[in-house]
Formats: sequence, structure tokens, C-alpha cells
Amino acid sequence: MYTHMNFTGKGFIGTAEVTTKDDKKRGTIRLASTDSWKDADGERQERTNWFTLTVFKPSLVEMIEKGWIAKGRYVDASGDLRENRWADAEGSERFDVQLIAERIQFLDRKPTDNDDE
Repeated sequence: MYTHMNFTGKGFIGTAEVTTKDDKKRGTIRLASTDSWKDADGERQERTNWFTLTVFKPSLVEMIEKGWIAKGRYVDASGDLRENRWADAEGSERFDVQLIAERIQFLDRKPTDNDDE
């Protein structure tokens, strides 16, 4: 039986780039999501978490290339989670979890050239 973990998250894009390996394009997006809460003293606390989204879907890669998926955009992304493990230069085990994005929906309006004025 096939099982998978599907993730949906909202956040702001920090970086978005396309790389090519073995004639196949892949997009990498860094997505920031911020939590806020009040601590025991009633003080507001905030923490930003960064997630890596990997994009193989050609239509999403093209959106990065055209600049539609770009820094500062507010998006809702969903896809499967994948864990990667490796040993660093010192031999310590490292891991990260990335989202293989299948869908990205914009939650803001597309910026225009006039927005800077």
C-alpha cells in the first residue's frame, strides 16, 4: 500500500531559483512562516520558521523563471514531505525535511511596476 505525508502551509517567499541538472530543471523556494504567542509574562513572542520547497512540476518551474513566484509573495503551498539524511564533513548525521510542491496558490495580488511609487 502506498502512503505519503501531505503538507499544506502558508508563508512568504524568501528566495526562489531554478537550477538545471542532467537537463532537468528544478525550482527551490525558501518559505517563511511566523508563529506568535504570549509568554507567561504576557509578552508577545515571535518565531520565524523556514521551509524548503522543491519544485519539479514544469508549470511551477516556469512560474519561478517568469518571476511570478518571487521574494515577498504570500502563498499557500501543498505537496508531499520528504526527509533527507546525510553526514556532514565532520561525520555528524544531518537531516532536513522538504516539501515537494505540487500546488502553489497566491494569496496576494501580483505586484505591478507601479507598486514602487
